[in-house]
Amino acid sequence: MAAGARLSLAALGAGLAAWLLWASVTTHMERACTLLDTPYLPLCATAPSPDAVRQEALRARIAGNPGDAAAWIDLTALETGQHEQALLQAASTLAPTEPNVLTWRVGAALTRNDLPKATRLLVELVEFRGNGKAAQSLARIVASGAGTALLRPHLPTAPRWLPQVLASMESLKLPMPAALPLVAAASAKGSLTKPTIQQYMRALKADGQWGDAYGLWVARQRRATPLLYNGRFDQAFEPDGFDWEVTPSLPSRAGAFVTQRGSGNRGQVLDIQFTGRPVALPIIRQYVFAAPGKYLLRGQYMSSRLRMEQGLAWTARCSNTKAANPVAGRSTGLQDTAGAWQNFQFAIAVPADCGPVTSLQLETFAPFEAAAGFKGRAAFDALELLPQGV
Repeated sequence: MAAGARLSLAALGAGLAAWLLWASVTTHMERACTLLDTPYLPLCATAPSPDAVRQEALRARIAGNPGDAAAWIDLTALETGQHEQALLQAASTLAPTEPNVLTWRVGAALTRNDLPKATRLLVELVEFRGNGKAAQSLARIVASGAGTALLRPHLPTAPRWLPQVLASMESLKLPMPAALPLVAAASAKGSLTKPTIQQYMRALKADGQWGDAYGLWVARQRRATPLLYNGRFDQAFEPDGFDWEVTPSLPSRAGAFVTQRGSGNRGQVLDIQFTGRPVALPIIRQYVFAAPGKYLLRGQYMSSRLRMEQGLAWTARCSNTKAANPVAGRSTGLQDTAGAWQNFQFAIAVPADCGPVTSLQLETFAPFEAAAGFKGRAAFDALELLPQGV
């Protein structure tokens, strides 16, 4: 193992041991101060009471019933000397998944530098007990780079522990890409729910990890993925990936209602009803993973009773707003067609400084019309984004 990796794992073990020390001390204090509803030692707020009485009572219970797991666990909490290890072994045999026993077993595994066993026990704490501290420890294991190897054996039960670990990574601001091999493997096995994968992709995108998010998206499709996804609007929109995203607004204040509806032989089309209220922009967008170069966007549209001066416009905008030309391409104003379908197309030139993705989005050609609001209806279908020769 490389020196850097050994240092990383050593630091990880120290961090986990610190948590276990905190958990063990807390458990001992809480149990000691509450056993028999009497205070214990100067650690408690009121007068002390002897623990020997409680220990003798527990030993008597065990003598009468050696299978009394609760008595073994309580007695282990009171012991701090040479008998503690023997008591822990007995408690582990009788109640191996009891939270305090699991915590102590993790500590014993770390003492022996047995990270695989410590990881397995931490997974059990998260999986069966929903232990937040254990989830944070697993999050740190993943962030250290050791998580893929240590956690891969536990992927069959990933739905019961991985979502909590991912949530801990996000809350601790740990690098989300470190979990990608685990998420991808679990997704390939079909052992992760769609909401979990969507939440993870959302976190990657929010962290600017567009390449990792798109790689996971493509792997999940299990088929050839066009540059512009779902351009015929026949599939329900899948949030948080690289499908169409509708800008949300309160129904009572919405300037545009965006739906998918059937349209004869066309199948589903994108249908937008404008209410006269201010319109939130973009009306709809898709983030496209397009390399620098030239493209052609073409499609079909229909509008009726569209009361606008300059019409609607499809626009390709760079994700890097500081690019020399953040607008990579734009259609002409799409005006009222009196209910007839028409073709449209426009050129897009993605510059080298555009950023990792380009946002293809529907706007008003003139910004003031979105602020003022307008009425009418528009529909779109058969959108394609085609690379062009240099």
